[in-house]
Order: sequence, then structure tokens, then C-alpha cells
Amino acid sequence: MELRAYAGVLRRYWYIVVIVPVLVLAGVLYQASRAKTSYTSKTELSVVRDQEQPPSSPFYTYNDYYAYLASEYTLDDMVGLVQGNVFAHDVSTELAKTDGITMSTKDVQTALSSSRLNRILTIQAKADSKARAEAIAAAAGKVLAAKGTGFFGFTDPSKDAMIRTIQTATSATASTGRQRIILALQVIIGLIAGILIAFLVDYIDDTLRSPEMVSSSLRLPVIAAIPNGRQR
Repeated sequence: MELRAYAGVLRRYWYIVVIVPVLVLAGVLYQASRAKTSYTSKTELSVVRDQEQPPSSPFYTYNDYYAYLASEYTLDDMVGLVQGNVFAHDVSTELAKTDGITMSTKDVQTALSSSRLNRILTIQAKADSKARAEAIAAAAGKVLAAKGTGFFGFTDPSKDAMIRTIQTATSATASTGRQRIILALQVIIGLIAGILIAFLVDYIDDTLRSPEMVSSSLRLPVIAAIPNGRQR
């Protein structure tokens, strides 16, 4: 099929190509009008395990290497710790005590997420208001800095980690970028669906619209064609 034939299909069924994306756009606008804006705040902490002091020895003991390695392992554990309900319970208690915000452990756990880069732990808090997101992020950083590896049952101070806040809870920003991308993709998919439906309708339609279609269907040569009234 030539490009001109494709263009002819789209021209004949233009209303399908238009109506489907318009309906999708209406649904997208309805979703956007009812969607609740969420806000995200984050706090960052450095986590470093101190090296053990070995007895005096003339040999190199790789203490710095093992300290870095222990810090890496500790951070891996803390990423999971921040997303657990035990940590969320302590954050919930801190919120009630410091900010007067009452949140269940489950709600706090849902709001928190964490990631790590080298020896930096980032805690993100998502909520339906800027103030609440900032309060959750600040409380999470405070609880982790205060208890540290105590969450893992380490009572020996020599095995504790040095946890320092290097960035306090940032001003919460609206999390709308991902939502906009999803809405735009829905409209694009609606347009593609409209085009595909137009070609499907044309495929089902057995009307002979051109001499080429007549010749192809009947396997007979076209001797003459009667022009329609629009042709001069």
C-alpha cells in the first residue's frame, strides 16, 4: 500500500482519529482534576564505621579498608531499616513528641523511602502537604542519628557508627513530574489507538473505492472509469 493510500484511509476516517484521542484527553483531564498533589522532602546523613585500634604491629593491618567496607555494609542494612515498621514506629513517636503530628506507624512507613550513594544515606518522605513531608524527613533523620546501629542490637560503643546529618530536611517540592509524563503518554497512546482503529475499520470495509481495488478484487483489467460529479 502506497503512502497516498494510507493518507486516504486517514482522510476518510478522520473522525475516528480525532474522537479517540479527544475521549482519552477528557479522561486525562478528569484524572488530573481529581489527583492529589504530593510533596517530597529529603534529608541526607553520612554513615561511617570507625576503624578498630589494633595492637601495635610493624605490619600493615588494612584497618582503613575494613572500616570503609564495614561502612558500606552498614549503609546497605540502613536502607532496609528505614523502610521497616520498627523505624517507622520510632519516627511516629518522634513526630508526636516534637511536632504534635499524629501518624500511624503504617502511614509513616508508607511515606518513607531511602537510597544510598557511597557512604551517604538519603531518606525521602512523601506526604500530602509540604509541612508534613518536611516534618517526617526531619524526624527520620533525627531518629537515625540518635540510635544509629542500636537498631541492630550493637551495645558496644566501639561497634557504633558515626552518623552525621549533612543536609537537613529540604523544603518539600511537589511531585508532579511523573504524573505529567503519565498523562502525556496516555494522550499519545490514544492518538495511536485512533489511527489503528481507523485502519482496522478500513480493513473490514469491503467497499471498492478505486479502479486499483476493483482490479485487485475481481482480477480483471479496468477498461474505463466513470468520473464522479466533482471531477472536471
